[in-house]
Amino acid sequence: MQPSKVGRLLASDAGLQPVIAKAREIGALSKLCFDFLPPGLARLVQAINLKDRQLVLLAASPAAAAKLKMLSETLTVYLLQQGAQVNSVSVRVQPTAGRASDAVPRQAPQLSKGALESLQALYRRLPDSPARKALKTLLDHHLKP
Repeated sequence: MQPSKVGRLLASDAGLQPVIAKAREIGALSKLCFDFLPPGLARLVQAINLKDRQLVLLAASPAAAAKLKMLSETLTVYLLQQGAQVNSVSVRVQPTAGRASDAVPRQAPQLSKGALESLQALYRRLPDSPARKALKTLLDHHLKP
């Protein structure tokens, strides 16, 4: 595949070569991290910088950052084994304030018609009790127009 026009322009500018080389190095380290980390955690992590042999990772949440911090020593050893020039890994949490537009509105769970009918039958069979009252509240919530 031929490089894009932008890629050719960037490659032809000698002043940008150090930036391009660093971006490629960070990209390669990011791929190594992705290969090492469990898939669920890897999706929440991005390599953002390499400075003084310290790899800086950005975590999407405090929970992901905590897991990364627990794995940072093992990850560093793995990266060294892969030939990376990294002697430590630092973790930062990505601020989420500006990402409100990415949030998906939460929808109330819906019960199927069969589930509602089964719960109604159960309600009719239960003796008067806190469980029956709770089931009535649930049914009222799901049956209201």
